[in-house]
Amino acid sequence: MRHWLIIFCLLITLPGFARGQFDVGLRDSRFIYGQYTLGNHYFGRLEQSVFSEAIADQYLRGYVGYVARPGKWELKASGYFGSTYNRSYHSEGALLSARFFPWKRLWIKGVLNPHHDSGIGYNTCYEAVAGVSIVKAINLLAGYSTIPEYRQSEKRAHVGFDFHVGHLNVSPVLSLATTGASKANRLRLLMNFNYQF
Repeated sequence: MRHWLIIFCLLITLPGFARGQFDVGLRDSRFIYGQYTLGNHYFGRLEQSVFSEAIADQYLRGYVGYVARPGKWELKASGYFGSTYNRSYHSEGALLSARFFPWKRLWIKGVLNPHHDSGIGYNTCYEAVAGVSIVKAINLLAGYSTIPEYRQSEKRAHVGFDFHVGHLNVSPVLSLATTGASKANRLRLLMNFNYQF
């Protein structure tokens, strides 16, 4: 665990040594993260679970990636590896996404996620989502995803909002299972936020 702490400390001190930006946030109500982006293209990210479980069962994941914004497109590719502290399982994969802005108030995004979990096996997951600007600071989001929200790939529909003011984005999203979920997991509220320094 010590080496992850050292890497995280190095990650948060990089903005003082190179031109770039630092972000902190929460993903899917389950993971807090810190991300450093160098020159608007290369990025590294560390993500830590915030589960109500024993410390040994907590999950830590690291990402490295690249983003480009040619014309009306935003293209992003990253690889990741993560493991629980007690090494009961690990997962690795890639996130390949393309977002297109056909009009000023509308964007469409597709994500391909080859994902391997040491206990579950391999899945090719995906997400398709669209966003439309209602007013300047509020977008309406809707999509469909099989990318794991926790560990298992599920077929889920998403609908929610993205509120953005200055350097802060907050996105509450309802996640509804379309097949196979128990009543307890059929509906989830996922909170996402990001603050850019």
